[in-house]
Amino acid sequence: MQTQQFEVVPSKAVRMAVATDGLTPRVDQAVSSPRRLTVVQRSDLLDTQSEETFDSLCRLAATLIGAPASFLSVVDGKRDFYKSQWGLPEPLASERQLSGRTFCHYVVAGSAPLVLDDTHAHPTWRAVPVVESLGVRAFLGVPVLIDGQPIGSFSVIDSSPRSWKASEIETLLQISLAATREIELRLTLKVAKAEAERANGLAKANEELLAVVIHDLRTPLQIIRVSATLLSRTAMLAERIHLDRVMRATDSIRSLIDALVPTSIARNSSLAIRPTLIPSARLLADALDAMKLVAERAGINLVLDPDAAGTVLVDYPQMLRVLGNLIGNCVKYCPAGSSVRLNAREIGENVLISVSDDGPGMSIADQEHAFERGWQGRNGLAREDGSGLGLTIVRGLVEQNEGSVTLASRPDCGMEVIVKLPRASNQRPAIDGLVTSGMGLSGRLSL
Repeated sequence: MQTQQFEVVPSKAVRMAVATDGLTPRVDQAVSSPRRLTVVQRSDLLDTQSEETFDSLCRLAATLIGAPASFLSVVDGKRDFYKSQWGLPEPLASERQLSGRTFCHYVVAGSAPLVLDDTHAHPTWRAVPVVESLGVRAFLGVPVLIDGQPIGSFSVIDSSPRSWKASEIETLLQISLAATREIELRLTLKVAKAEAERANGLAKANEELLAVVIHDLRTPLQIIRVSATLLSRTAMLAERIHLDRVMRATDSIRSLIDALVPTSIARNSSLAIRPTLIPSARLLADALDAMKLVAERAGINLVLDPDAAGTVLVDYPQMLRVLGNLIGNCVKYCPAGSSVRLNAREIGENVLISVSDDGPGMSIADQEHAFERGWQGRNGLAREDGSGLGLTIVRGLVEQNEGSVTLASRPDCGMEVIVKLPRASNQRPAIDGLVTSGMGLSGRLSL
């Protein structure tokens, strides 16, 4: 839009825009410009409370120029909204908006100061409704430009004709610039805040993923450590040297994990789901096989219910992580000699997979917080070897597989964790031939 649309004609009595033929369509087009209206909406000024920052500028303009009224208007497609004003009559001062044609529309269309010494001197200006409704006889308005778009006008009006001085025009220009800078500063801060929130979100997502990966490394590391220890008992001297190196390496990695986990907060990893049809009994048997050495070392007996039933369509590695975490919790908190039972049963359209123990259990109050990120109960805090991520990861992975997880426990009466999954049709498992038995499965828990 060209800023020369209006030419200010110097005269001792009257200065106004010339060449008004066809002016109304040009004004309507400028006011309804989609690009301009987008900036108006983005300014976050419409329908907001008056603020002292802008009120003080209006008072300053009226005082320095000697005008009875001053206002900062924001022009949208249907009305003028007065973000701030000084000296406007009631009820306009309270309503703070005005429909219909106003002089501010011409300021917006011209993107340049509009100087009218006498609104009665030309039919175009005299036809503007505020000339009669507000008694406007002299008008001076300066556009408020944001991103090159005129969103409104900073204006002063008088009830009597007057010859606006060059110093008064310059004064209003500078005050309008002050308002513009304030608006631009707010928009800049808004953008900066949004970028900071986006950056924080990305950092948090990366931190959560790191925490989940680190947490799930504990189980395979523990299996490697236990296996190396068992092998070293019967190994030859040369073999024990290599096994000792393996154990030292796992201890070193565990130390790194312990250093990294407290700085991360995990919820769950949003990895792609690769569903596989598998009998629940097979899934439980594979999880038991993977955790058997860890449980034996702690003196915990793992028991698989022979009547485990149901077939599920799940991400196999993810569900092994779920069961590995649940069994690992039982091993961690149950005393030696305890039993951990794995079972699955069909209930309607669902399969309920349960991991239960006869350990210390959990109070109802603790159960309400058990799935919170980083939360640990009294026993966990006392051990000082956990991160409070296990059940959070379990819930996240189960929900990704369209399931849910619940706890059932009482203090000193053991704990049961129930994973509810949709029951799948009785088809041949796609995982046949993939799963091996024994230690060959252990590495899968970290996937």
